[in-house]
Amino acid sequence: MVVRSENRSGHVKVHRTLGPDSRTLVLQGHVGFDSLPDQLVNKCVNLGFDMNILCVGETGIGKSTLMDCLFKANFDDTVHTHKSPGVEISQHIYNLKEGNVKLRLAIVDSVGYGDQINKENSFKPLVDYIDEQFENYLQEELKIKRDLITFHDSRIQVCLYFLVPTGHSIRSLDLMTMKALDKKCNIIPIIAKSDTVSKSELDTFKANIMAELKSNDVEIYTFPVDDETVSEVNTEMNEMMPFAVVGSREDVKVGEAVVRGREYPWAWLR
Repeated sequence: MVVRSENRSGHVKVHRTLGPDSRTLVLQGHVGFDSLPDQLVNKCVNLGFDMNILCVGETGIGKSTLMDCLFKANFDDTVHTHKSPGVEISQHIYNLKEGNVKLRLAIVDSVGYGDQINKENSFKPLVDYIDEQFENYLQEELKIKRDLITFHDSRIQVCLYFLVPTGHSIRSLDLMTMKALDKKCNIIPIIAKSDTVSKSELDTFKANIMAELKSNDVEIYTFPVDDETVSEVNTEMNEMMPFAVVGSREDVKVGEAVVRGREYPWAWLR
């Protein structure tokens, strides 16, 4: 309730008092701007997170298998052949939850990439798709009544580029595609099926890849090292680029633990 009073000098004083229907707010905890980080974390956890991953690589190189391993899930996998007349973009969205953290994961696959005889324009559908997502987000921002909180931001955050484990050098198709994408998204090169080459061949292959990427001015993602808390770990991660991976959907018993991996007559790999 607001009460107004005027003194002799003409100044109006406003007094606020609680009305009969008012209620007293009981504080549940500390109030102060030092609790702002916790409030932001709680807000983000309640809203959930979005992650959009673009997987680029030829058919059968292990893109779907690696996604299953990364998120410990069994996503829907459509078997594709090598007879696609062109490159098609396939997007699948999954709602995941780990603990109390919700994640809306969008996996974008390049179906038929590298399967054509003429591979000159194989990267064009990828570039067009990324540009289209930028345009969709821009159009949402330009609206008078926009709602970016509930709007699904489909912009690609990272491109996992799967390299064929030749053991020698990177292919010209890979260089052309990564050069076309490096200014549009973060590229992380990955050597797929790395168990098909020896350790010495893998080390040489990695060195050749990094040298060719540098000589052709192809920019790949580098983990930030300016933060002292993670600089040491990120420096080691940068030295491991490109990553050599082996994926599997099978469970292997190692001692008393059951993990995803590959079992060979001479050893197991996870």
